[in-house]
Amino acid sequence: MRWGMGVGELDKVSIAIVDDHPIVRRGLSAVISGEAGFNLVAEGSTAREALEIAERWRPQIMLLDLGIPGGGMEALKRIVVQVPSVRCMILTVCDLATTAISALNAGARGYVLKGVSAADLKRAMWTVANEESFVSPEFATKLLQAAQLNVQQASSIDQLTHREAQIMRAVEEGLTNREIGEKLDISEKTVKYYMSGILQKYGVTNRVSAVIAAQKLRGVTPSLGN
Repeated sequence: MRWGMGVGELDKVSIAIVDDHPIVRRGLSAVISGEAGFNLVAEGSTAREALEIAERWRPQIMLLDLGIPGGGMEALKRIVVQVPSVRCMILTVCDLATTAISALNAGARGYVLKGVSAADLKRAMWTVANEESFVSPEFATKLLQAAQLNVQQASSIDQLTHREAQIMRAVEEGLTNREIGEKLDISEKTVKYYMSGILQKYGVTNRVSAVIAAQKLRGVTPSLGN
Protein backbone atom coordinates (compact mmCIF):
# COMPACT_ATOMS: atom_id res chain seq x y z
CA MET A 1 0.00 0.00 0.00
CA ARG A 2 1.32 3.45 -0.81
CA TRP A 3 0.00 6.96 -0.42
CA GLY A 4 0.96 10.58 -0.63
CA MET A 5 -0.48 14.04 -1.22
CA GLY A 6 1.43 16.94 -2.69
CA VAL A 7 1.19 20.59 -1.74
CA GLY A 8 -1.54 22.51 -3.52
CA GLU A 9 -3.57 19.43 -4.29
CA LEU A 10 -6.25 19.77 -1.61
CA ASP A 11 -8.63 21.41 -4.08
CA LYS A 12 -8.48 18.44 -6.45
CA VAL A 13 -10.70 15.36 -6.42
CA SER A 14 -8.87 12.85 -4.22
CA ILE A 15 -8.82 9.32 -5.59
CA ALA A 16 -7.63 5.96 -4.28
CA ILE A 17 -7.04 2.74 -6.22
CA VAL A 18 -7.51 -0.72 -4.73
CA ASP A 19 -6.65 -3.54 -7.13
CA ASP A 20 -4.42 -6.57 -6.65
CA HIS A 21 -2.85 -6.31 -10.12
CA PRO A 22 0.15 -3.90 -10.16
CA ILE A 23 -0.11 -3.34 -13.91
CA VAL A 24 -3.75 -2.27 -13.54
CA ARG A 25 -2.86 0.14 -10.74
CA ARG A 26 -0.06 1.54 -12.91
CA GLY A 27 -2.43 2.14 -15.79
CA LEU A 28 -5.07 3.74 -13.57
CA SER A 29 -2.42 5.92 -11.97
CA ALA A 30 -1.41 7.18 -15.40
CA VAL A 31 -5.03 8.03 -16.24
CA ILE A 32 -5.52 9.90 -12.98
CA SER A 33 -2.20 11.75 -13.30
CA GLY A 34 -3.23 12.89 -16.76
CA GLU A 35 -6.32 14.69 -15.45
CA ALA A 36 -5.58 18.11 -13.94
CA GLY A 37 -8.49 17.95 -11.50
CA PHE A 38 -7.57 14.56 -10.01
CA ASN A 39 -5.12 13.65 -7.29
CA LEU A 40 -4.13 10.06 -6.51
CA VAL A 41 -3.72 9.84 -2.73
CA ALA A 42 -3.33 6.11 -2.08
CA GLU A 43 -3.08 2.65 -3.57
CA GLY A 44 -3.90 -0.74 -2.07
CA SER A 45 -4.39 -4.34 -3.09
CA THR A 46 -6.61 -6.00 -0.45
CA ALA A 47 -9.95 -5.49 1.30
CA ARG A 48 -8.14 -4.69 4.54
CA GLU A 49 -6.04 -2.01 2.83
CA ALA A 50 -9.16 -0.59 1.19
CA LEU A 51 -10.72 0.00 4.59
CA GLU A 52 -7.46 1.40 6.01
CA ILE A 53 -7.19 3.84 3.10
CA ALA A 54 -10.81 4.88 3.48
CA GLU A 55 -10.39 5.56 7.19
CA ARG A 56 -7.00 7.28 6.95
CA TRP A 57 -7.25 9.28 3.72
CA ARG A 58 -11.01 9.52 3.16
CA PRO A 59 -10.63 9.91 -0.61
CA GLN A 60 -13.60 11.36 -2.43
CA ILE A 61 -13.52 8.40 -4.84
CA MET A 62 -12.18 4.88 -4.45
CA LEU A 63 -11.73 2.69 -7.52
CA LEU A 64 -12.38 -0.77 -6.11
CA ASP A 65 -11.90 -4.15 -7.77
CA LEU A 66 -14.25 -6.95 -6.73
CA GLY A 67 -11.58 -9.65 -7.02
CA ILE A 68 -9.15 -8.36 -4.40
CA PRO A 69 -8.06 -10.65 -1.53
CA GLY A 70 -10.63 -10.38 1.23
CA GLY A 71 -13.38 -9.55 -1.26
CA GLY A 72 -14.17 -6.24 -2.91
CA MET A 73 -17.86 -6.58 -2.12
CA GLU A 74 -17.10 -7.04 1.57
CA ALA A 75 -14.79 -4.03 1.50
CA LEU A 76 -17.52 -1.98 -0.19
CA LYS A 77 -20.11 -2.87 2.43
CA ARG A 78 -17.79 -1.98 5.32
CA ILE A 79 -16.66 1.30 3.78
CA VAL A 80 -20.24 2.38 3.08
CA VAL A 81 -21.08 1.87 6.75
CA GLN A 82 -17.84 3.03 8.40
CA VAL A 83 -16.70 5.81 6.04
CA PRO A 84 -19.79 6.87 4.05
CA SER A 85 -18.09 9.98 2.66
CA VAL A 86 -15.94 7.76 0.42
CA ARG A 87 -17.69 7.14 -2.90
CA CYS A 88 -16.78 3.67 -4.10
CA MET A 89 -16.66 2.95 -7.82
CA ILE A 90 -16.45 -0.70 -8.79
CA LEU A 91 -13.97 -1.27 -11.62
CA THR A 92 -14.16 -4.92 -12.61
CA VAL A 93 -14.19 -7.53 -15.37
CA CYS A 94 -17.41 -9.02 -13.96
CA ASP A 95 -20.29 -8.26 -16.32
CA LEU A 96 -22.98 -10.18 -14.42
CA ALA A 97 -26.06 -8.03 -13.95
CA THR A 98 -26.81 -9.67 -10.60
CA THR A 99 -23.36 -8.75 -9.28
CA ALA A 100 -23.70 -5.17 -10.46
CA ILE A 101 -27.13 -4.83 -8.90
CA SER A 102 -25.80 -6.25 -5.63
CA ALA A 103 -22.90 -3.77 -5.65
CA LEU A 104 -25.15 -0.80 -6.40
CA ASN A 105 -27.64 -1.89 -3.76
CA ALA A 106 -24.75 -2.18 -1.29
CA GLY A 107 -23.84 1.46 -1.89
CA ALA A 108 -21.46 1.58 -4.86
CA ARG A 109 -21.67 4.91 -6.67
CA GLY A 110 -20.54 3.45 -9.96
CA TYR A 111 -20.01 0.16 -11.80
CA VAL A 112 -17.49 0.29 -14.63
CA LEU A 113 -16.15 -2.60 -16.67
CA LYS A 114 -12.39 -2.92 -17.14
CA GLY A 115 -11.38 -2.27 -20.71
CA VAL A 116 -13.13 1.09 -20.65
CA SER A 117 -11.26 3.89 -22.42
CA ALA A 118 -9.31 6.43 -20.40
CA ALA A 119 -11.68 9.19 -21.53
CA ASP A 120 -14.76 7.23 -20.46
CA LEU A 121 -13.20 6.33 -17.11
CA LYS A 122 -12.43 9.97 -16.40
CA ARG A 123 -15.98 10.89 -17.37
CA ALA A 124 -17.27 8.24 -14.98
CA MET A 125 -15.12 9.57 -12.13
CA TRP A 126 -16.25 13.14 -12.72
CA THR A 127 -19.85 11.95 -12.69
CA VAL A 128 -19.36 10.26 -9.32
CA ALA A 129 -17.39 13.23 -8.00
CA ASN A 130 -20.45 15.36 -8.76
CA GLU A 131 -22.48 13.09 -6.46
CA GLU A 132 -24.20 11.21 -9.24
CA SER A 133 -24.09 7.50 -10.09
CA PHE A 134 -22.49 5.96 -13.16
CA VAL A 135 -22.83 2.63 -14.95
CA SER A 136 -20.94 1.70 -18.12
CA PRO A 137 -23.30 2.59 -21.01
CA GLU A 138 -22.75 -0.76 -22.73
CA PHE A 139 -23.79 -2.45 -19.48
CA ALA A 140 -26.81 -0.28 -18.68
CA THR A 141 -29.19 -2.16 -20.99
CA LYS A 142 -28.36 -5.48 -19.31
CA LEU A 143 -29.02 -3.95 -15.89
CA LEU A 144 -32.32 -2.48 -17.03
CA GLN A 145 -33.44 -5.85 -18.39
CA ALA A 146 -32.47 -7.57 -15.13
CA ALA A 147 -34.30 -4.95 -13.09
CA GLN A 148 -37.42 -5.31 -15.23
CA LEU A 149 -37.29 -9.09 -14.81
CA ASN A 150 -37.05 -8.70 -11.03
CA VAL A 151 -40.07 -6.39 -11.07
CA GLN A 152 -42.03 -8.82 -13.22
CA GLN A 153 -41.17 -11.74 -10.95
CA ALA A 154 -42.06 -9.77 -7.82
CA SER A 155 -45.31 -8.68 -9.44
CA SER A 156 -46.19 -12.27 -10.31
CA ILE A 157 -45.47 -13.42 -6.77
CA ASP A 158 -47.58 -10.61 -5.33
CA GLN A 159 -50.46 -11.88 -7.47
CA LEU A 160 -50.86 -15.23 -5.73
CA THR A 161 -54.56 -15.98 -5.49
CA HIS A 162 -56.19 -16.53 -2.12
CA ARG A 163 -56.17 -20.29 -2.66
CA GLU A 164 -52.53 -20.27 -3.81
CA ALA A 165 -51.57 -18.28 -0.72
CA GLN A 166 -53.38 -20.82 1.48
CA ILE A 167 -51.52 -23.69 -0.17
CA MET A 168 -48.19 -21.90 0.04
CA ARG A 169 -48.62 -21.35 3.77
CA ALA A 170 -49.38 -25.05 4.18
CA VAL A 171 -46.28 -25.95 2.16
CA GLU A 172 -44.18 -23.80 4.48
CA GLU A 173 -45.68 -25.74 7.39
CA GLY A 174 -44.27 -28.90 5.82
CA LEU A 175 -47.59 -30.47 4.78
CA THR A 176 -47.74 -32.90 1.87
CA ASN A 177 -50.13 -32.42 -1.05
CA ARG A 178 -52.48 -34.99 0.47
CA GLU A 179 -52.41 -33.27 3.87
CA ILE A 180 -52.99 -29.90 2.25
CA GLY A 181 -55.97 -31.32 0.36
CA GLU A 182 -57.47 -32.68 3.58
CA LYS A 183 -56.89 -29.40 5.40
CA LEU A 184 -58.50 -27.29 2.66
CA ASP A 185 -61.11 -29.88 1.68
CA ILE A 186 -59.91 -30.16 -1.92
CA SER A 187 -58.50 -33.09 -3.87
CA GLU A 188 -54.79 -33.89 -3.99
CA LYS A 189 -54.97 -33.44 -7.77
CA THR A 190 -56.29 -29.91 -7.28
CA VAL A 191 -53.44 -29.14 -4.88
CA LYS A 192 -50.94 -30.30 -7.51
CA TYR A 193 -52.62 -28.04 -10.07
CA TYR A 194 -52.30 -25.00 -7.80
CA MET A 195 -48.69 -25.92 -6.94
CA SER A 196 -47.78 -25.88 -10.62
CA GLY A 197 -49.03 -22.30 -10.85
CA ILE A 198 -47.20 -21.28 -7.69
CA LEU A 199 -43.90 -22.71 -8.93
CA GLN A 200 -44.31 -20.88 -12.22
CA LYS A 201 -44.96 -17.56 -10.49
CA TYR A 202 -41.91 -17.99 -8.26
CA GLY A 203 -39.77 -19.04 -11.22
CA VAL A 204 -38.66 -22.25 -9.46
CA THR A 205 -39.03 -25.96 -10.10
CA ASN A 206 -39.63 -27.50 -6.67
CA ARG A 207 -41.33 -26.94 -3.32
CA VAL A 208 -38.11 -26.29 -1.37
CA SER A 209 -37.10 -23.49 -3.75
CA ALA A 210 -40.61 -22.05 -3.50
CA VAL A 211 -40.38 -21.94 0.31
CA ILE A 212 -36.97 -20.24 0.13
CA ALA A 213 -38.28 -17.67 -2.37
CA ALA A 214 -41.37 -16.94 -0.28
CA GLN A 215 -39.38 -16.44 2.91
CA LYS A 216 -36.79 -14.23 1.20
CA LEU A 217 -39.53 -12.00 -0.15
CA ARG A 218 -40.84 -11.52 3.37
CA GLY A 219 -37.33 -10.69 4.58
CA VAL A 220 -37.13 -13.92 6.56
CA THR A 221 -33.99 -16.03 6.70
CA PRO A 222 -34.97 -19.18 4.79
CA SER A 223 -35.61 -22.17 7.05
CA LEU A 224 -36.23 -25.54 5.44
CA GLY A 225 -37.27 -27.29 8.62
CA ASN A 226 -36.76 -31.05 8.78
